[in-house]
Amino acid sequence: MMKIQGKSMIRAALLVSAFLLLAGCGKSGQKTSNPEKTEPVGRKEAVEKKQAQVLRVGYQQGGSSTLPMLAKNEGYFEKTGVPTDFVLFTSSSDGLNALNVNKLDIGVSFGTCAPLTYVAKGARFVIIGGNLSGGHPILVRKGQGIYYKSIRDFKGKTVGTPRIFTSDVVFRGACREAGLDLKKDLTLVEFKRPVDVMEAVKSGKIDVGIGASNVIGQAKAAGLDIPLWSNDLFPDHPCCRIVTTEETLRTKRSELVNFLKAELLAEKKFTEDPESGVRADIVQQKFSEELARNLVLEPHQLLSADPNRKGVRLMWDFMKKIQYAEGEIDLDKAIDTSLYYEALQQLRKESPSPFWEKLEQRYKEQNL
Repeated sequence: MMKIQGKSMIRAALLVSAFLLLAGCGKSGQKTSNPEKTEPVGRKEAVEKKQAQVLRVGYQQGGSSTLPMLAKNEGYFEKTGVPTDFVLFTSSSDGLNALNVNKLDIGVSFGTCAPLTYVAKGARFVIIGGNLSGGHPILVRKGQGIYYKSIRDFKGKTVGTPRIFTSDVVFRGACREAGLDLKKDLTLVEFKRPVDVMEAVKSGKIDVGIGASNVIGQAKAAGLDIPLWSNDLFPDHPCCRIVTTEETLRTKRSELVNFLKAELLAEKKFTEDPESGVRADIVQQKFSEELARNLVLEPHQLLSADPNRKGVRLMWDFMKKIQYAEGEIDLDKAIDTSLYYEALQQLRKESPSPFWEKLEQRYKEQNL
């Protein structure tokens, strides 16, 4: 009996050893369940969803891009937590076409009239902020500026204009108000880009060029005269609006709000230190110091991140009045000021300043 019991004990010991060995293999070769240390199901996914999505930002070189370039140069996009990918375009139409087919999330320097024209044709664009008001030069050759005191002096001249740019609409509207017939009183030549207009003035192909803010520095460097500005024809008209799409508004709203916060911080910085705008355009837009100064410090340019609903509405009414655009649009749907206001309120709470109070008052005047 003792031998049998001994064998039984040996078998039991071997079984226990095998069990312990397998248990040890389970620890070293596989992750075992541990309720106290295991990450809750869905937690990782929730964290990933909270991570900011990249905003693809379309822009053109020029003063209309100074605020976003300043925000980029000062690190404000990182500060507000919105990653950005800037894409350069040479015309508003190319940029808006990209926005319309979801190759961009936002456009910052494609004018006011161009986005409205696209909306009238069915594009689901939404204006959420601004960058620039006024600031478009009217160009003539050196020494010719003294002959152009008002829009009436354009009579009998060959005038070049960039189609669907804000300055184009301002010019056409001013002609109508002055009683000038674009078909009878002058020769009108349309161009795709303001830089093409400027080159036509330089070469003598046209007498007068309706420019845009992105050619101010080049025009001054080329020695062209600027006898008038778009502000003279339509005081403080809105220009480059920040425009997105209804889809991006639904899927990246928080990123858009943070983008506007960065723009507001840039506006504050520029107001307190205009030289910061010069430095930003030298670094981000690769401008020479002379070009940057001519562009950024031009007093006819008014840099503002406010969407200016009232100004946009006036511009649309202007476009309809001169039969520039066809169809009707729901401006309440095409302009959403709530994101800008949310961004402003967050900054008022996070870093109280008289500057934000001033912008609060401006918002009420221009949007309510």
